[in-house]
Amino acid sequence: MAFNDIKKLKEILELGIKNSSNVFVVGHNNPDFDSIGSSIGLARLVKEYNKDVYIIVDDLKLNLQSGIVTVMDSVKDNYTFIKKKDIDKLVSDTSLLLVTDVNKKSMISVGDMLDRFGDIVVIDHHTENEDSIITPYKFVDLSVSSASEVVTRILNSSKIKYDANVANALLAGIELDTKRFRYNTSPTTHDAAEKLQINGADDDDISDLFLEEFDDYCRISNLIVNGTLIYKYSDTLGVSFTLNRNEPKKIYRVEDCAKSAVKMLSFKKIDAAFSLGYVSNNEIHISARGNGRVDVSKVMMELGGGGNETCAGCKVESEDIFEVEKKLMDSVKIGVDPSEKLYKTPKLLRKKQVKR
Repeated sequence: MAFNDIKKLKEILELGIKNSSNVFVVGHNNPDFDSIGSSIGLARLVKEYNKDVYIIVDDLKLNLQSGIVTVMDSVKDNYTFIKKKDIDKLVSDTSLLLVTDVNKKSMISVGDMLDRFGDIVVIDHHTENEDSIITPYKFVDLSVSSASEVVTRILNSSKIKYDANVANALLAGIELDTKRFRYNTSPTTHDAAEKLQINGADDDDISDLFLEEFDDYCRISNLIVNGTLIYKYSDTLGVSFTLNRNEPKKIYRVEDCAKSAVKMLSFKKIDAAFSLGYVSNNEIHISARGNGRVDVSKVMMELGGGGNETCAGCKVESEDIFEVEKKLMDSVKIGVDPSEKLYKTPKLLRKKQVKR
């Protein structure tokens, strides 16, 4: 059973770290700024207690110029990054595992070896399901902006000093999950961001992390322009669905799907955006983003995933991406408030564009 008391989480972390021989930190596969930022923040917390700490990043399917790599490079002199294969010689039954920005076994690299750790603490802001990690120390609060916000609040309340690189990593995590403070933002979010800036976080540095490579921009723009269908589910509710309709089996990165969904949500009259793409031969990733009118986590849970009201995702094994899209389209109504007057059949507003 998860809890959402941050004071209780702080006490559990302090006790768990003190009683451990060493500590491992892991975020979700295909890390984003929130996953890597909160991981670095937790590593800083562990170092305060003079314990060895290792950040597990097993699958960097990233462009070497990406912002994630930039963040990791900025702290690599002070924090140790390892792969799953390096764990065997370091782990024991007195080791502590901190899982951040995720609560599901299938979404972390060490999901098949959880019994190797003495204790496990989960820190997350996404919905749970039957795949969620079983531990009595599971903090899940759907109302917080990000795992990075939670970790920032713990560091600040513990009066732990951290440098500008750690502050940048944490603020990048908050900015990613709030879409630069446009969604899911509360007074405590702004307070955490202000304290990170006081501790050296630099707006220009963080803006640089979000800059896109030109090739990435072209790939994602082409995907959106040539592969997006927009449906009206009611007189005022618009939903977009994006996939490569000309080359449906083309392999994409998870972040490609996420960026295209985020971009679609930035347009007028789009209340929820879903982007689908193969990330391996038969594994489809779906990124879901919403403005609150459609609870995208409920839609993703219907397909075996999860998330929160405005940011969610899932992976589906299938040879037919169009079949998955059809199921997704049918599932959208699950995330809509029952009081909404929905059409019996959604109306197609925008057909796909044809490459020239």
